[in-house]
Amino acid sequence: MKKIIATIVCTMCTAAICAQLVWLAVDKQPFAGTYSRNFQQLLTALQNQAALSYVPVVTAGAGTERRFMLKEISTHTLAVALPVRHGGFGLHLQQSGYTDYRRQTIGLAYGRTLGDRFSIGMQVNYLSRIIPQYTSAHALVFELSCLMHLTPQLHIGMQAFNPAGSELQRLDNEKVPSIYRAGLGYEVTPTFLLSAAVTQETGTSTATKIMCEYRIIKQLSLQLGICTDPQLSNAAIGITLRQLYILLSSSYHPQLGITPATAIVWQLKQQH
Repeated sequence: MKKIIATIVCTMCTAAICAQLVWLAVDKQPFAGTYSRNFQQLLTALQNQAALSYVPVVTAGAGTERRFMLKEISTHTLAVALPVRHGGFGLHLQQSGYTDYRRQTIGLAYGRTLGDRFSIGMQVNYLSRIIPQYTSAHALVFELSCLMHLTPQLHIGMQAFNPAGSELQRLDNEKVPSIYRAGLGYEVTPTFLLSAAVTQETGTSTATKIMCEYRIIKQLSLQLGICTDPQLSNAAIGITLRQLYILLSSSYHPQLGITPATAIVWQLKQQH
């Protein structure tokens, strides 16, 4: 009985309370660096696949978050980026939930440049939802994205998650939400970036997020953000140690509380 109750609570919490982010964990929420050129790295490429074309060397990362401090809806992520001529490939693996309720995503992405100022990207995701000994469901979902660098300081980007409106099979054909996002980034100085993003999910109100990133020194950066509907504020500290990048972050919901997250990214040493 406890397992059944826990599964129901987790499902309601994920689908109802966090409807805007049902398939998108913290690593898919926009960071300030998502809409930039000089602030890009693996974590921002997860949010806009067009940025894979700016990852210079083989890069791998792992991240985890405990949404609202609930172990049952914790999310774990692995990602790898492989640069190729004029672009790059990415592999994204994600799992959330616990023994009796799991959601999984496997994503294969590609991004490439089209000239000096424009890049495009796409990703194919295999989504699955599993309740052992009860039911399972799956869907194939596409993402499309682009980045445009209007000037060396001003950048814009767009992304569409599931524009085809795919459904989860074998679970009453539940629809996976279609999510559209557009963002703008302005590099005020080489060390300070200010960004804004607007997100629209089918059937919900528009969410707006304002973000900034400040590189205090080469090895240390600070990120701040605030989002409307759902009401979320977040802060993060980025630490760079040679080829290693560590991100310690936390977001806060006024009713549901804190979501801590950690990510570690390693990249191959660049040849000069």
